[in-house]
Amino acid sequence: MSSIEKTIKLVESALKSLDGELSNSPDPKLANVPRVQKEAFKQKLQKIISILALGSLPEKCQRNFGLSRAIADNWHFDSKLGKEIAKAERSFIEVK
Repeated sequence: MSSIEKTIKLVESALKSLDGELSNSPDPKLANVPRVQKEAFKQKLQKIISILALGSLPEKCQRNFGLSRAIADNWHFDSKLGKEIAKAERSFIEVK
């Protein structure tokens, strides 16, 4: 499996978890995270999928969408969803 395929799987998994957070099973640890931020994260993750599907990756310095930083600054420190999103973003930044 290529690094792009692995990254797509990580991002898709994060999107699925985020959809669950937004729809039917919110994590009480994330109650203070505004819904609008979660929806913005979803849009950015969908953009990552689109970029990967096109196969034309931007330079590494242009791949950081700031998701990990926002999670570190605003989310509960042991949020499973936060870790999943951060891992997906890191994979996107590092993909070759």
